Amino acid sequence: MKKRILLLLSLFLLWGCQSTPSKTLSQPVTLSFFYTQTCPVCKAFKKEAIPYLEKVFGNSLTIEMYDIDEDATKPKYDGIIDSLVDFDHSEYGYGPFYAVEGYFAKLGYTAGDEEYLADDIERAVNHETLSDELSGLRYIYKES
Repeated sequence: MKKRILLLLSLFLLWGCQSTPSKTLSQPVTLSFFYTQTCPVCKAFKKEAIPYLEKVFGNSLTIEMYDIDEDATKPKYDGIIDSLVDFDHSEYGYGPFYAVEGYFAKLGYTAGDEEYLADDIERAVNHETLSDELSGLRYIYKES
């Protein structure tokens, strides 16, 4: 009986220790993350999503962070906004806002979205259809 309990306990422990998948993108990608210092959702993205993405993609994903409230950020932010199809300008200046440059941008974050985001980054680079999970307030880059 003890052996059976130990076996079951070991299986539960191993099942709970799943590792984060590792992916290498076929080309380097930059994610620009725009935040405000007082935004709790922005802080959650920094704490949860950024480390997850760094672990998943390693050196194939560069993450650049910008404080929306700093004047030096405005040209970068505006350049991305101007590159998007049908950006809702009533959402201008809100965060968290991130752009997978050349592919898509998204306003907002919910804990747990980082896995969907990683999948969508990979899909975008491979020119595949993006998932529906993050479709709300997602904007696509204009064709160049």
